[in-house]
Order: sequence, then structure tokens, then C-alpha cells
Amino acid sequence: MLALLAGFIIPAALFSPFAGYALIRGTTHHYFKKRDFNRELARLKKRNYIALTKTDKGWLIQLLAKGRIRAKQVAFENIKLPKAKVWDGRWRLFSFDIPEEYKNARNMLRFKLKSLGCFNIQRSLFAYPYDCKRELQAIVQHYKVEKFTMFAETSYIDLDKELRKFFNL
Repeated sequence: MLALLAGFIIPAALFSPFAGYALIRGTTHHYFKKRDFNRELARLKKRNYIALTKTDKGWLIQLLAKGRIRAKQVAFENIKLPKAKVWDGRWRLFSFDIPEEYKNARNMLRFKLKSLGCFNIQRSLFAYPYDCKRELQAIVQHYKVEKFTMFAETSYIDLDKELRKFFNL
């Protein structure tokens, strides 16, 4: 678990403005033990996720192509749909018409949407009460089926009572 956490945190930290500050100020001891951190760096380097380069100012960690792919996988696996404190009264509908030749991607997309908590109205039509367009775009890009999908927002739907009950609104 620690390896997965570090495998996700290190690439994320490379793009975080706070991480640079934390490294400069030496506050990383609050997050990692030095031994554990060095072990994870060595593991990531061995797997060709990162490259380490020594400079005059310290070590430079570079995320390699394989590491970027793994970081995207971890981000995809950890994606969650947002839940606002107050519902705006609009339903987000997500529809797809994916051809039979992309059957596996279609089935995986359907499974992912259900696992994220979307309401399955029909086999290829899902509803969600909060703004999730960005997350859904990331999901369809991951499966490479963007051109077969559609996103819509509506304030009225016949299934309003059923949807409100499902989402506890």
C-alpha cells in the first residue's frame, strides 16, 4: 500500500507548487520517513518510472514516460465524481452509442459509471445530479471512445422522483 501511495504521491508532487516549497523548507519529515522515501525512490527508478539526476542544488527527480503512464492509471483508478453540498436542481445525463467492435470498452465504461454511483436509466444512458463533465471526459478519453459519447444537462426528467430517491436528494 505504501508503494502505491508513494508511486502516486511522487508524480503528483512533481507538479505541485506546495511540494517544491515543502522540499525546500525540509518539511518532508512530516510525511515520510527518509528510509521509506529512499526505498520508494529506488523502487520507482528500478521500474523505470523516474530518473534521478544529481545537481549542485540536490537531486532532480524526472518522471519518465512509463511513470507518466502509471500516474495516469493510478489517477484513473482513483477518480471520483464530485458531490456538492447543495444540489443545483439540474440532472447530468451521459449517453453513449459505442459500436460492437469496441464492445470491451463499452462494457468497461458501463461498469465504471455504475461503480462511480451513476444511475443507469437505460443500458447506455446514465444520470448524475452534480457537475461531473470533466471526470466523465477523462473516463471516455481513457477508453478512447470520446466520439461515441454525449453529455447533457437538464432541469426536467420524467424519472425525477426515482432519481431523487436514489441520490438521497
